[in-house]
Amino acid sequence: MEARLHLPLTLADIAAHAGISVSSLNRRFLARTGAGPLQHLLRVRLERARTLLGEGEEPVERIAERTGFRSPVQLRRHFGRLTGTTPRAYRAARRANASPGER
Repeated sequence: MEARLHLPLTLADIAAHAGISVSSLNRRFLARTGAGPLQHLLRVRLERARTLLGEGEEPVERIAERTGFRSPVQLRRHFGRLTGTTPRAYRAARRANASPGER
């Protein structure tokens, strides 16, 4: 999944790639991770977005595209739920806390 974050993955896509049924995928994923596959995918996408926001200057629109969100609005909504802040505020805070060599 991590290699295909930018794609609109479905449960059926993930299950087919794993060679198992959707119900088996859900059961196994929940047993091993405590979350369903789509919840895991969302977390991975958000973590990648956080990394991209902290590392560079790419606009939120491009980061949303690279991390598989259908729109920047969707990224902002999920990002806010996870972090309690906006992508812009997160980026600004990261810059403010960075050492001079990291800026």
